[in-house]
Amino acid sequence: MGVYLAYLVGACVVTMLMEWLFNFLLDHFVLLSYPVLTVIRIVIYTLGVTAIIGVFGYFEGYREAKCPIGETLGAYVPAAIFHLLLSMLFKFEGFISGAVRFTAGMIHNGGGITFESLEEETPYVLFLLVFLGYTVLYGTVLVICKYFGAQKRVCDRAELRKNEDKVG
Repeated sequence: MGVYLAYLVGACVVTMLMEWLFNFLLDHFVLLSYPVLTVIRIVIYTLGVTAIIGVFGYFEGYREAKCPIGETLGAYVPAAIFHLLLSMLFKFEGFISGAVRFTAGMIHNGGGITFESLEEETPYVLFLLVFLGYTVLYGTVLVICKYFGAQKRVCDRAELRKNEDKVG
């Protein structure tokens, strides 16, 4: 459970830093409105966190050479619940929950999104539903990438052992 929680929070923090750097550099060249910046943040957080979770899952599957789906989800679900509690504590800020805040705000407010409408008008239940969607996405990517990592390890083992019978 602790490892998956570290994956989730670590991926959000790293992606937040990448998003901040990208927007910082972009802001020096182009002045963008808040809706456009929100879409950019949604894309960066969604792709970034998902990719980091996928890479961690792949290497974990490769290291273990197996992918027990029940065991993986059995550890992921409590980590996701604790991640939800942390996200609620910090009001779904990007550094802890990724794109949840911006996606919920964009769904509720559309192109008229402002910082104030994101903070004050977006219903709390929408944050929870969007968080659930992202949690399912991250869990699915984790399991799929872990499976492919395990399959790669099995193939690598078979490749290394194919000439064992000829040596002796």
